[in-house]
Amino acid sequence: MLLMFLACVHGPEARKPPVVQPRVPSLQSAMYVHHDAFPTDALVAKVWGQKLDESLSGAAGALAMRLIEDRPLDRADLRWRAILAGYPWPVAEARTQRVAEDEVPQDILVAAQAATGRDLGLVRARGRAGDQWVLLIGARRGELPLFARENHVGARLVFPGYLILAVPPDGVLQEAHDALVLNQSGEWLLGLYDEQGEVTTFPVYVDRGTPQGPPFGGAASGEIAGDLDEELLVRLDALDLWYRRDAAERDSLLDGVARARLRSFVAGQVLADDKAQLAAAGFFEGTTGACRATTVADCLDVMWWSVSGHAALGSSWGSIGMAVTPVSGGVAIVVATADREDNALPL
Repeated sequence: MLLMFLACVHGPEARKPPVVQPRVPSLQSAMYVHHDAFPTDALVAKVWGQKLDESLSGAAGALAMRLIEDRPLDRADLRWRAILAGYPWPVAEARTQRVAEDEVPQDILVAAQAATGRDLGLVRARGRAGDQWVLLIGARRGELPLFARENHVGARLVFPGYLILAVPPDGVLQEAHDALVLNQSGEWLLGLYDEQGEVTTFPVYVDRGTPQGPPFGGAASGEIAGDLDEELLVRLDALDLWYRRDAAERDSLLDGVARARLRSFVAGQVLADDKAQLAAAGFFEGTTGACRATTVADCLDVMWWSVSGHAALGSSWGSIGMAVTPVSGGVAIVVATADREDNALPL
């Protein structure tokens, strides 16, 4: 009987290490916050042994959950998951690695060690094919106070020591120092600046919820048949659906403004004042945005996150013009949006 007992204790099943179930941090936060804490996943804590940014780890968790379902990721979805998890700075880099259950991802750890001193998010999620690890490396510069992503009209956001450039829902740029009052309902894009330049940009929402997916990217970033002009039009139509707003009317005069600015933009010239160009075309309220990136979707995403370009995409305008051209390494785009004055004659 004793021999049988010992055989059971020392058999193959008894020698297997206990399964360490993954623990994924909270995927969303109502607050923008930078806070480091030790990971709650026992294996992550064991192999890393240092604190991680909780918001970035939440974003990494959301991405890991998508990856175990074999859903594709792109740069737009990457930053949006960080926003939803409460990280208001850009994400500089993402690394993913799938390994067997409870196996240590050596490539991920090497990348994390190389980024020591920066904001890191590190998680694993378990799927049928094993453990999916995700490492996010943040691009934080400066410190921000704790503040809510969703607010009510009249809320005052305080950012001591920063210049604030804000694109409110009506698209008319607002400038403030140290504090900003949210005086309109809808989506705002805020840019914070110090003596070295831009610190970060991020959205806040007033009397409305935060969209759960990015304006460009995710399922919307797949291949679209047709030429660049057609793809640009399709993606801007999709943006109207994302905002749940009526589409702006295509205007040939604004197309001309967009083409002229695109030529200067691609040539590397200083762009002329867009207000003057729009006024010459008969528009006295409007704005333009320009971008350059590898794909149409990525380019529009870059424009959306910039204070200079966000008003052209994020606000509701009556008329729109656009131009796109292939360039080395990708595409360049200019979008011009405006409201037509009553005394401006349509073509």
